[in-house]
Amino acid sequence: MDYPEAARVLNISVDLAVHGRDAEPKPPVEAYLRVIDEPVLRLTSVDLGATAEICDVAEVFDFARDYLGLLKAAVIAGGIVPSGLEGSGASLAAVLERLVGPGLGLEIVSSVNNIPKGSRLAVSTNLLAALIAACMRATGQTASLTGPLEERERRLVAARAILGEWLGGSGGGWQDSGGVWPAAKLIRGVAAAAGDPEHGISRGRLLPTHEPIALGGNLEASLVLVHGGMAQNVGPILEMVTEKYLLRSGEAWRAREEAGQILDEIIAAVEAGDVPRIAAATTRNFFGPLQTIIPWASNRYTETVIERVRERFGEK
Repeated sequence: MDYPEAARVLNISVDLAVHGRDAEPKPPVEAYLRVIDEPVLRLTSVDLGATAEICDVAEVFDFARDYLGLLKAAVIAGGIVPSGLEGSGASLAAVLERLVGPGLGLEIVSSVNNIPKGSRLAVSTNLLAALIAACMRATGQTASLTGPLEERERRLVAARAILGEWLGGSGGGWQDSGGVWPAAKLIRGVAAAAGDPEHGISRGRLLPTHEPIALGGNLEASLVLVHGGMAQNVGPILEMVTEKYLLRSGEAWRAREEAGQILDEIIAAVEAGDVPRIAAATTRNFFGPLQTIIPWASNRYTETVIERVRERFGEK
């Protein structure tokens, strides 16, 4: 990261429900771990309908073998099967015996609750974080088995989730791990300082700070998340954004500076609970700097929703 001062994201952690279908909101992702009476590592993705019983350490590192690469990445990043065991020929049964006892194993289950793949809601990173946190809690790497994580534990989970993204190839960024922290927060890039591993190598630290943002007024009851269920591969978009940044595109650079100013307006409006100000600022950002940097940010579905809302409600 060579410009940490400009790296800022307003992030909020929410439970989700489909209006008119679900009785109440629930967490978007869930992770479970339990001890089983077989010396195997059983991985299950409920939403993908995939299960595997792993008996060999080498299979843990075979991410392309099945649809369970993200769970395998969590097992490695969470310290259940350390990355140093890759290619070692170590026995998985021996690893499990050391962890949970002779003749026993672990079952790890993940579930994404009705969020479409490619939703751009940072699902993979937060599911990884949930799985890693479960692995850490179960193996005594956290101070408490239940309840909120401590700040240092949250940062470790976020760092390991980024590692898991790299291992599994799911492609999330440092801003995606905001779900490890509750409620609303400003995720901010930080310049590397003496004592940081990145000092002297990169201007910015890999891990950002997470600063709480107060939700003013009755904001939680005033906003509805609308998602059309459309999926999009963000890989090409990230490549385009990176290319424009590296080439120092003048138009995109000016748009980036304008977006930073609009973010300040949005944060102030969120803290004041001022919905009209939030709407005005986000709309200006969407049709202005965002689409200057990312022309693909919109599609026909999004444009149709905006047109119909404007026709019905005008400027209300």
